[in-house]
Amino acid sequence: FQSVGAKIIPRLLRRFSESHPQVEVVLRESPDESELLEMIERGDLDVTFWTLPVAAGPYETVELLHDPYVLVVPSDSPLAALKRAPTLKEIVLQPIIGFNHCSAMDHVESQLASTGRSPNIVFRSDNNGTVQGLVGAGVGLAVSPRLTVDEDDPSVAVIDLHGRIPPRVIGLVWHSDRHRSAAAEAFTESALALCRELAAEPAAA
Repeated sequence: FQSVGAKIIPRLLRRFSESHPQVEVVLRESPDESELLEMIERGDLDVTFWTLPVAAGPYETVELLHDPYVLVVPSDSPLAALKRAPTLKEIVLQPIIGFNHCSAMDHVESQLASTGRSPNIVFRSDNNGTVQGLVGAGVGLAVSPRLTVDEDDPSVAVIDLHGRIPPRVIGLVWHSDRHRSAAAEAFTESALALCRELAAEPAAA
């Protein structure tokens, strides 16, 4: 998914290629999450990034990172001026820019619907930049995993929700019954080390 591609993969591949220059890494991506698991089952992929938990199947997983949800609002929004995190009931009253259906967005919508009111999704996109651009233009607000957000964008304010929505859990998935190469194990260890560093980095103000 885009946020992993933008925030994790570049640093991970640079580090891994330095420590394992003899290993060739081939990246595959798909707009359909289920296709990645099918590729794991067929042996076309050694490992895939995934939003955990994974469905039942011949899979093993490891958690890499807890990616907290944040509220992205126009910089002049009254919600940005609050001295506290808005409640889910306050958020669900607003027009919302959403992502096209994926496990992360399904999680957000179910949490918002738990308030007793269906979220008013006014636009959906597969593109993180489009979602944030529409928020900055005042079309609505977004509840997004922090990794998807450009926190240096002056047109938006990013509000920590302090766990009002449980974080997205990013992990790696591989086939439990297939032999794991030394290279695949080393890649997993490199990803774990990098994500520990990312988790320790302070969030932008």
